Amino acid sequence: MLETTDDPRFMLSLARGLAVLRAFESRPSLTVSEAAAISGLSRSSAGRCLYTLERLGYVAGDDGAFRLQPGLLRLARAYSVSDPLAVAAERALDQIRDHLDESSSLAVLDPQDPSQAIYVARAAASRIIPIPLQIGSSLPCYCTSIGRVLLSGASEADLAAALAPEILLRRTAATCIDPERLRAEIGRADGQGYALVDGELEAGLRSIAAPVRDRRGRVVGALNVAVASARHSADWLVEKALPELQAGAAHLSRSI
Repeated sequence: MLETTDDPRFMLSLARGLAVLRAFESRPSLTVSEAAAISGLSRSSAGRCLYTLERLGYVAGDDGAFRLQPGLLRLARAYSVSDPLAVAAERALDQIRDHLDESSSLAVLDPQDPSQAIYVARAAASRIIPIPLQIGSSLPCYCTSIGRVLLSGASEADLAAALAPEILLRRTAATCIDPERLRAEIGRADGQGYALVDGELEAGLRSIAAPVRDRRGRVVGALNVAVASARHSADWLVEKALPELQAGAAHLSRSI
């Protein structure tokens, strides 16, 4: 449900339109009723938002269902070419991928939903069956190495929101869903400067992540490498991948 506010500078109509756009994150197409249900708006409000977005060329309707249009890519590209961290990450991620022959990524904490890590840059290695992650993809923080590193620098309010019971779903037999244990793991990530997660997001997938800090020492992002368990051990991640991630993170910290 979209929260209301008494702030006179807050444009509720814009917030409603953006809420409808965000509803498409879970569906390739939406009817007016579906957009209303997901966004928490009334059917009439959702319908007006979709009509406006269609007039602007951001969605297109056909047979009562709406789909996103390529015009939205201009907005996404505007971020990727203007954000200093995302721009600086391209070269760092390419080097990590080339040195390890494994895909590497940069993610930041979703400012609207601190339970999610959003991938803002990625260098993919050639694989017959690649891990299906792209720029703009998001993953839950509690069961990923990149998310635990991001949460190691989060406020108490964001940490509590990210570890709310309704969010902690058991995705595999190895997934930790105990809030206190997760807090301990996040604290360990903060203390040792990295997080390693083995099979908690998906069976047969290991990952390691290191924080990117700004000049004041705040965690502003995280770099990670994720590998199939059959390809590399946890020891390989610590001994081979971690130094590459730390070098890349240090470079990014000097660049922002």
